[in-house]
Amino acid sequence: MSNEKIVFLGGGSPFIPSLIYTILENKEKLDGSEICLMDLDPSRLPTLVKVGEVLSKKANANMKFTSTTNPKEALEGATFVLPAYRVGGLKHMEYDIEIPSKHGIAGDETGGPGGTFMAQCTIPVTVEYCKMMEDLCPDAFAISYVNPANFVADAVRRETKIKFISICDCFAGFAMSHLPRMLNMPPFERRYCTNEDIRPRAIGVNHLTWLVDLQVNGKNGFPILKEIQKKLKEKISKDWHVEFSMSLYETYGYLNICPSHDYAYWDYNQFLAKRKEKEIWEKSVLGWSETRWKFVEALLAGADYQQHPDEYPFRLYHARQAIGILVSIAADEGREWGGINFPNRGTITNLSNNSIVEGPCLVDKRGLTPITMGDLPKTFLGLTQHIINWEELTVDAALSGDKDLLYQALLACPYVHDMKTAKDIMDELMEAHKDFMPQFKK
Repeated sequence: MSNEKIVFLGGGSPFIPSLIYTILENKEKLDGSEICLMDLDPSRLPTLVKVGEVLSKKANANMKFTSTTNPKEALEGATFVLPAYRVGGLKHMEYDIEIPSKHGIAGDETGGPGGTFMAQCTIPVTVEYCKMMEDLCPDAFAISYVNPANFVADAVRRETKIKFISICDCFAGFAMSHLPRMLNMPPFERRYCTNEDIRPRAIGVNHLTWLVDLQVNGKNGFPILKEIQKKLKEKISKDWHVEFSMSLYETYGYLNICPSHDYAYWDYNQFLAKRKEKEIWEKSVLGWSETRWKFVEALLAGADYQQHPDEYPFRLYHARQAIGILVSIAADEGREWGGINFPNRGTITNLSNNSIVEGPCLVDKRGLTPITMGDLPKTFLGLTQHIINWEELTVDAALSGDKDLLYQALLACPYVHDMKTAKDIMDELMEAHKDFMPQFKK
């Protein structure tokens, strides 16, 4: 019987039901654990604790569900901590999109000036939680979905000694759902990033990763992929996301794992126009919509858990990645997982050793063992290095509270091409986010 204390920071999130369900999928390895939901807003915690109790009873599992608004109380004695929050919530997410777009710079929550400012808000909170962990649960692993994933990983690596695993669900969604469907290889919804029949590996930096290795039934899968791509082109929809992904594949011969995050790098003017017209807008994955509450109410009434038909937070792949990594550590599995951000140290041989990269790792009780992947394809190298430099300057600013460094970080962003516009965006975003950037109040 397991004796884990699993703490969710952001325990009032709409992601919680799928995370609880995935924990129960792994009850043979996690039975006997305490699941603690910590959220600064207590309003949803009683309902979500009840969801856990109902699902656990239905699964005939022995798990304890608790909640608190006190992070220190939550972290005391934790063995696993899962940070998953968006500082400032939906309103501040909209600032990061709308303010740059208004000034003619593509607004994006992680990829543009908004990414720089999201990091300024997220990093102080995350570093503070990790320092609490050093005092209250120094041996615990943190498995984090907090964005921007590579920026946060860099800041935590610099400031604390916590075993911090920063993950992105783009690869999980690709490997567990999208790729099996492309290859017509059921089951189309999987529990693991790699399986006996399909083993994809993607590398790069967060939100700019490429499928560079694919094994299908033990053989090179790229010839199969090429044939499928020809057929897909004949049936391709007018969905910009699909068209863009196929265009990149035709041009470079590599599949881009996160095309929705990378559109502006290749079709900047079209992306910006769609942003301004709100044809491309960030569909919220954070808020509690009416349909999400109805889903929870159905669970409390005894309904079996099923993937929610149209709401992103109830897709299981994000939960299966986070909880799967947790299980691989707790059970010392040595299983391969992708979409993990970590210090490079030679994993991608033509990027600097100290940079934060994203790629596959073996995961066991020791934590992460990155899999050496060789060179990133040269055609993506310049943009990738540009993003790494922008990320590192952004973290420098977040940790120092230096406004000159913040301005320099904005100018280093690949989307930014005008000094005055960058300054105007900076001034407006500093005002919009001022309550969540304590480092600039020194």
